[in-house]
Amino acid sequence: MRKALTLLSLLLLPLHCWGQQRTDAVVEDEFPALQFLPAGTVVEGISIPRYENHRVSSLLLADKLIVKNRKTVVLENLTASLYGTDQTQTDVKAGDVTYNFSTKVAKTTGTAQVSDPRFSAKGNGVIFSTVTNKGFLHGPVVTTVSAKLFNEKKDEKK
Repeated sequence: MRKALTLLSLLLLPLHCWGQQRTDAVVEDEFPALQFLPAGTVVEGISIPRYENHRVSSLLLADKLIVKNRKTVVLENLTASLYGTDQTQTDVKAGDVTYNFSTKVAKTTGTAQVSDPRFSAKGNGVIFSTVTNKGFLHGPVVTTVSAKLFNEKKDEKK
């Protein structure tokens, strides 16, 4: 008899909740998957590729993803590779990155390094907008320009 009452109450639960306002709905500025992961969740070994026109345009790797809330995550030991249509690759490495899904802005803490065939730069953090695909490397910044870039510029002038 007890099992029957338990099953009946479980079957009636959706009717009890029907009409009540749901608090777990995804809001526009939240990432849908985060509704299933409570704050404090740690996911290890993150690999997120992005595709454009049937080719990989970027690859994000991180040791850990930590859910702060339904709008904010922290990525530890991030490496992001951006692949150009001309076969170039730009890599960004940073310790901890906080990404906010409502502002669509990533901010790093600690040093960050950007490497490209044309240059490499190291600074004290990055702010990057995924809306504009533009970022700012905080200083002091040390930049090394490839000699190949200077040789290409000389060849263009001839």
